[in-house]
Amino acid sequence: MAGMLSTLTGENADIPRAKTTGHFTCYDIDDVHCSAACSVILCRFPGTLLILQKEPSVACPVSRDRPGLRNELRVRKAMMAPILLWLILVVSLLVTAVKYLMGIILRFSFPGTTARKDYTYEPTVSVIMPCYNEGRTVYETIASIAESNYPNHKFEVIAQDDCSVDDSYEWMQKAQRDFTNVRIRLGRNEVNSGKARSVCNALALSTAEVIISIDSDCIFHPHAIRELTACFAEPEMGSVGGRVGVRNPNDNVITAIQTLIYYSAFQLYKIPENWTRSVCCISGCLFAIRRKLLLEIEPAIRARNWFGVQVGQGEDRFLTHQTLLRGYGTYINNDALCWTTVPNTLSVLFKQQLRWRRSIVRDFFFTLKTLPQHVWRLHPNALLTLMLVPLGALVGLLVLITALTQDPLSWTGPLPLLAALAIGAILTWTIKKYSAREAVAHPLAFAAYIGWSMVSNLFLTPLALCTMDSADWGTRTVAPRNSRTREVPIGNTTG
Repeated sequence: MAGMLSTLTGENADIPRAKTTGHFTCYDIDDVHCSAACSVILCRFPGTLLILQKEPSVACPVSRDRPGLRNELRVRKAMMAPILLWLILVVSLLVTAVKYLMGIILRFSFPGTTARKDYTYEPTVSVIMPCYNEGRTVYETIASIAESNYPNHKFEVIAQDDCSVDDSYEWMQKAQRDFTNVRIRLGRNEVNSGKARSVCNALALSTAEVIISIDSDCIFHPHAIRELTACFAEPEMGSVGGRVGVRNPNDNVITAIQTLIYYSAFQLYKIPENWTRSVCCISGCLFAIRRKLLLEIEPAIRARNWFGVQVGQGEDRFLTHQTLLRGYGTYINNDALCWTTVPNTLSVLFKQQLRWRRSIVRDFFFTLKTLPQHVWRLHPNALLTLMLVPLGALVGLLVLITALTQDPLSWTGPLPLLAALAIGAILTWTIKKYSAREAVAHPLAFAAYIGWSMVSNLFLTPLALCTMDSADWGTRTVAPRNSRTREVPIGNTTG
């Protein structure tokens, strides 16, 4: 027995004075856990080592000598769940940090992250613009597309109105009359159907080789179409996206934060995904896809539902996901530019982010449901992103609740603030040097991102989980105007 105890506590350790009580002997040593060895059972807890003969009728005397220890063990087991949540969150954050670091390395050191472009490749293109309650903005969007340097006879604009209750359709008609250098076709849904089905309805009017789906509130660079189509020179490329910049970076702190996030996401975070041609979400602001592939995916788009309720949101993430599952590559071409006006109030930003969070959660459940397909068909880089990003959002909620209940002021320490200020300063300098149009006037504004991240984790995720059946366009919902009935055709019409 002494030899065995020496092995446990050190070869030359002094053996503590024994205390014998009934069937067992106690030694005062450090805290360890119960285990079995040789012909005895070792029951260890703070300050005592209980050595018990291996007899079926004799139980470990933990509860007899330490009545409170059983509750202590229960507490320790209960702590395992928060520890597991923290572990998942740390892994998710670590993967995110590694992706940003890899983005920096790959961007400047590995040309292979850039797709092979062939600017002589000029397929026919249909630019599809779904619209709901955008008003005059649709006119400005079509105007920017009409100024594209792509051959006019090889592209067209198909504007699909989703039963807007404002004057959006009239602005579409005005654009059709004013920009005669390109073919502009107009369509209207018979009922409000959401962006995804609006794209499918407009697809019926197209015979082009490449479909470019855009948002109706963006302004496009003249080279955008040519940059997107050039990437389809790689035969295995299925979908290509462009970079989305911010038109109003200095409206206030809210827009400044979004500017820094948009820039870092496209210029760094997406680069490792570009490297393996496995971008997991191409922005719907500027999304190009082969027409034959979109026709293949169309039935799945129309069939999307959440427990029987049709889903019309998150078509960009869904299309990207479906492209990958069909064995095609996905890519972000940062030379294909468009600019969007980001929300400048917390209420509008919250609605937008809630819509995006629903899309992330739906996509996560879809990934879990079809996990075997993902394991065998997708690149590990894509699978890692599809799993850890939404998992991090879900776990972040639970971790934040745990942290706030234990120490509500834990997030107010200097480290998060200093980290946010440093990141904001670096990104502000980078944007000012490489994209002056998006230069942020107040780099210290990024420190407010700490507060927004708490709101995002604490409220967006549970609200998204509770409103997964929502079909609302979110930021574009307005009250119907009081005006005369518009004499416009119902259903798809060709202009």
